[in-house]
Amino acid sequence: MHDFIFEGDSMFPSIILNKKDGIFQIEGNSTPENGKVFFEPVIDWLTEYAKAPNVETHFVFKLDYFNISSSKSFLFILYKLCEIQKSGKKVRVTWCYSDAYILGAGRDYGFMVKIPFEFKNITPPKFKAAKISLAENN
Repeated sequence: MHDFIFEGDSMFPSIILNKKDGIFQIEGNSTPENGKVFFEPVIDWLTEYAKAPNVETHFVFKLDYFNISSSKSFLFILYKLCEIQKSGKKVRVTWCYSDAYILGAGRDYGFMVKIPFEFKNITPPKFKAAKISLAENN
């Protein structure tokens, strides 16, 4: 089975689906105008993968922002993962979030699909400003 790799940009997420190495990840912003069309190859890839999945499938969502169109497609991706889980294989999702919006969406998905979800806060740490003295030492 061939890998599916899409290099993202400011509107489209990076996507890696690599059965051999067990890497399944969607990362970045996802704001395609038509999420169904954009994510169709991903759904097709997962449909093929579901015929002979790995013993364990660990799917990582690491999203900064996504629109409603993407949201629906993510649910279809998660439904595909449910099919894999129902076939007796282990499935888990890591949902990375940096704000309450992304966290809330992940919790909603986890409730809808009954797949084990791990929530990982990726908010960058806040740094304290160092005191800088501009006075010269004479």
